[in-house]
Amino acid sequence: MTIKHCRNAALQSKWIAQFFVSLTLLSPWLAPCHAADVEVTQVQRVVTVDEAGRATTHTTLKINLSSDIALQNFSQFPIDYNAELQSVSVDAAETIHADGTHVVADLKSAVFDRAAPVTITAPQFSAAHLRIVAFPAVTKGDTVLLSYTVTDLDTLYPGKFTDLEAYPPTSDFRDVSVTLDTPADMLVNIDAPGMQAQQDTVQGGRHVRIYRYHTPGSGPVAPQANALTWTDIGPYFLATNFRDYAEIGQAYHARSGEQDVPSAAVQTLADSLTEGVIDRREQAARLYDWVSRNVRYVGVYIGAGPVVPRSADVVLSGRYGDCKDHVTLFAALLKAKHIESHSVLVNSGNGYRLPNAPDFAVFSHAITWLPEFKVFADTTAGFAPFGTLTFDTSDKPALDTANGVILHTPPQNETNSRSSVDYALNIDDDGDAYVTAHAKLSGQVSIGVRRTFSQQPRTRIEYDMLRRVGLTGALHVTPADPDELEVPFTLSLSGKLDQLAIMPGPAAFSVPRMPSFDSIQGFAETVLRQMNSPLDGTCSGTGLREHYVVEIPDKAKILAIPSGISMDSGEISYHSSYRQHDNTVEIDRVLERRLTSNVCSGAKLAEWAGIASAISKDLKRQVLYK
Repeated sequence: MTIKHCRNAALQSKWIAQFFVSLTLLSPWLAPCHAADVEVTQVQRVVTVDEAGRATTHTTLKINLSSDIALQNFSQFPIDYNAELQSVSVDAAETIHADGTHVVADLKSAVFDRAAPVTITAPQFSAAHLRIVAFPAVTKGDTVLLSYTVTDLDTLYPGKFTDLEAYPPTSDFRDVSVTLDTPADMLVNIDAPGMQAQQDTVQGGRHVRIYRYHTPGSGPVAPQANALTWTDIGPYFLATNFRDYAEIGQAYHARSGEQDVPSAAVQTLADSLTEGVIDRREQAARLYDWVSRNVRYVGVYIGAGPVVPRSADVVLSGRYGDCKDHVTLFAALLKAKHIESHSVLVNSGNGYRLPNAPDFAVFSHAITWLPEFKVFADTTAGFAPFGTLTFDTSDKPALDTANGVILHTPPQNETNSRSSVDYALNIDDDGDAYVTAHAKLSGQVSIGVRRTFSQQPRTRIEYDMLRRVGLTGALHVTPADPDELEVPFTLSLSGKLDQLAIMPGPAAFSVPRMPSFDSIQGFAETVLRQMNSPLDGTCSGTGLREHYVVEIPDKAKILAIPSGISMDSGEISYHSSYRQHDNTVEIDRVLERRLTSNVCSGAKLAEWAGIASAISKDLKRQVLYK
């Protein structure tokens, strides 16, 4: 089980994003490169599984470095492995120059081992390691060849194996071959969309299957910033001897044990936190708030640590732990008040779909399901109101480990994520604007903002808010208490913005994107930029309201204001209005997103192109004055 990330994907380091989001060896590493930058001429993997589920995987790969970017990315290659459960041997590494000469790497001096950096914001004591191979004398146009073997010393789940590798459609694979060699009597589920089965033989008590793939003749597709994870898109090869997802849930439940039994200390804390509270949902909310704000995130992954939490008492004593530890302590506190909870497994990245073969690697995070209230809760988010999930864990299949049932977390939309901002802009005779604003953020959209104000210096936040919208001036921000999770998060802004209008006129001005944490303009830009993209991607659904009162100097006179618009496509609606009161213009803009999924195809975005284009034009409309 790879509960490695137990954290919002946005907090993950660059290395993690590339190497540990799934159990792939090659595909995450290729994803950042454009198709023209690298040509993978060969990937050959031979996976041999013994009766105990231990796998020995021999990999040979050849990569042609046709650009400076490819040279920078692939002049060394990291092999990820679990130092407690696996061993790695580098069998060969060499550089092949364009003239055909070979430069063989000295494996004693060109191979380095290091613990894997795991996250930026949380320390982790992990058995995850990198075996890094540096290729010798590499220049642009060379080909690098690497052969290595990863051997399982033990399995995360007794008797169980899973092999997964994706081949991103954004990269150029000339020849991929996967050979799976298992005991003939071992049940094996295989899911290999986009790959061709070329051999399936049983001989001498062994079952050998061979699958192949190469990039279609049309070539790789262009990279896409918001694309789903590669195992959602394919092609990929997945093989496992888990029967179904229910068995994965059972195996996880068995490994996690009875760590959530309330101790005397847990019982005392639960009683004190809920003293005088009769409503059971309110009791659960108070326990949730305490764990969210008092137990910091620290991942402790040694041996079977990715699937075995520590006891609730140990977590309470240290007040730190990973996602499994958070779930365990929260469950113990709930048990102390006789409230049922289940540990559920989800993907905390861009994975929204379950492969047809059961894959434990797609589950990278553990959260809590409270069936009595039909509520999902994630205390590791730290700043999420009770019953509110982050965007990264919403709209995800969720494996209930108590019974093996696949649940589904709610998508982000205007019902659980809303932003409302009121701006007052007073433009002076020089065209500068004195601004005051009040923002109210509810649900998902408030989580990251609460975290920002809790963890970053105020001056840095104020600087970044101006920089992001391309404005200069001075800004002062006064937030509410980020720890008050059960009420919407509010903040006030005040300051001076340079040259918002040209004074004196005649001239015109449009209201620019103002300092905030989400914007209607951002929605329009995303739709128009990503529509007709070839790959499915993520799309957010926060409901947005922006209200402006703009006052110009007394000596100026407003000549004309725009007309508002109103559009509705069923899922998306946008309404704007403009009203004049002497030298003041009042503007209202409301974007409603009634989305049922966090996933949007390029075709779906194209359906919204009419509204997005109208919004883009509306935001550019100007107030004329002299």
